[in-house]
Amino acid sequence: MPNFIELYEELLRELADLEVVDIHQHLNPNQLTAKSFEDIIFYHYIATELASAGMNREEFEKAQRKEKLLMALPYFKYVKNTSTFWCLRHILRNLYGIDVKSIDESNWKEVAEAIEGKQRNGEWAYEVLKKFCKIRKSFLTINPLEPLPQYDRDLFTGALRVEHIVQGLSKDAILKIEQLLGIEINDAESLENAVESLFRKFVNDIVTITVPIQPDEIFGFPHKSEVTIYIRDLKKRGIVNDEERMVIASYVLHKLLSLCSRYKKAVQFMLGVKKPLPMAAPPDYAITVYNPNQILNLVKIFAMYSEVRFDVLIADSALSHQLTVVAKNYPNVSLSGYWWYSMYPEIIRSYLKLRLQMLPYSKIGGFFSDAYVVEWVYGKASLAKKELAYALSEMVYLNYIDRESALELAKSILCENSIHVYKL
Repeated sequence: MPNFIELYEELLRELADLEVVDIHQHLNPNQLTAKSFEDIIFYHYIATELASAGMNREEFEKAQRKEKLLMALPYFKYVKNTSTFWCLRHILRNLYGIDVKSIDESNWKEVAEAIEGKQRNGEWAYEVLKKFCKIRKSFLTINPLEPLPQYDRDLFTGALRVEHIVQGLSKDAILKIEQLLGIEINDAESLENAVESLFRKFVNDIVTITVPIQPDEIFGFPHKSEVTIYIRDLKKRGIVNDEERMVIASYVLHKLLSLCSRYKKAVQFMLGVKKPLPMAAPPDYAITVYNPNQILNLVKIFAMYSEVRFDVLIADSALSHQLTVVAKNYPNVSLSGYWWYSMYPEIIRSYLKLRLQMLPYSKIGGFFSDAYVVEWVYGKASLAKKELAYALSEMVYLNYIDRESALELAKSILCENSIHVYKL
């Protein structure tokens, strides 16, 4: 058997050619590539690290282009060790042809000019996604309160992000829904009808709904009469307390889950982040928080909607073992990717190793980019493949699986499992 490094490098080369499904991103289908160097260099993962290192975020936001870059320069040296900066270096080297160890006074002009000088059009975007990232299918994040964007149906599909009508339902949102649908919402029944009408507007354009759930959000099983009281209060006064808000949110979520059951759509739950929080590093203003009561709440939902496929995305590693145990116990629950504060090698490896050791490999999704431009899809895909190759190589080296099985697992984890879960 080759030594571990040889095995890893060999498997990494093979994974580079494997197709990938990106189940969560924020790409604008009308502007897939970076508009300027800022979209790449100051992606919010990087901006948070720079602010954490001491960069004045308020002054940074007021600055324009060159001034913004010059303001950040003293702090880049402190983030050159991070995995996010490794992704940035990978993007600059392989997509823009410039290799840097950091960004500083000696090279910032060259970096900015390399990005600005690139002919970034639709053809370039597709080359990045298909040739460099090997994207088979990519999920656009769709807001149910906004018009459906135009997009390439061969490459993209939709994920309906529903916190705007679940936990975030407000008086303004109700009025907008009424305007969009031409109906009046004044009780639980009319709210339910509105949610169904809104869902059906997008049903042929989506494969999943996406529900970010904060740690303190616990979904109940409310009665219609209770919901009617709070909906009328919200519409009249424009405000409800947290408990009343969650009553409404619970009612709307259950309606959406029943619709997903009827129309055979998957459900993405995103767990482990609390935001916004004062003085947390901008622009994220978020930390990871773990609430064990939430797990007990969610398994009741998994059991109640046993015919719905739930794909769970987590940002807090404290959730990893418990959610892996949940996925082991519930056939309709799978786990995918490494959300936000989990997109770092140490955590990615721990997720992968635990999931590979505990779960049928058909229940593991290996990637989503959380990217706003295609260049960052490439950076994140490179990191995800690197760590998947590492985890699988370790299993082969320790004789838990054989070499052939490693490649079979990689194909499934990066692509085939998502095709099955989301019925692509």
